[in-house]
Amino acid sequence: MSYGVGGWAYLTLENESIVQYKYGSFDWNVPEHYNDDKICDGKITIHKDLFSKFPERSQWGLKRVIEVRNCSNCWSKTTDEFEIDFVALGLIGKIFREYDISNLFPEKCTFCK
Repeated sequence: MSYGVGGWAYLTLENESIVQYKYGSFDWNVPEHYNDDKICDGKITIHKDLFSKFPERSQWGLKRVIEVRNCSNCWSKTTDEFEIDFVALGLIGKIFREYDISNLFPEKCTFCK
């Protein structure tokens, strides 16, 4: 059973040191967060050297290894100093899982809960 929340991400940049995705989110339980226009204005930047070892979230900001600019449709985020969109966290997990399977960065991915 789905909770009716999720998001999508598209690869926008890959170079020798980083991969970058734009992302958007939706919550079908709240009309203001349906995101029918599929606005995708958040940004996830991941340093490639992380793909050998995924760090704890508490280390992301300290090491500047994963950076998230929350999308405009963000309605729920972490309560720590990073205030990261929970949908972005789900997408980051999917990106790492897809990379583990194929050794390629996914062109697009979705996260639904």
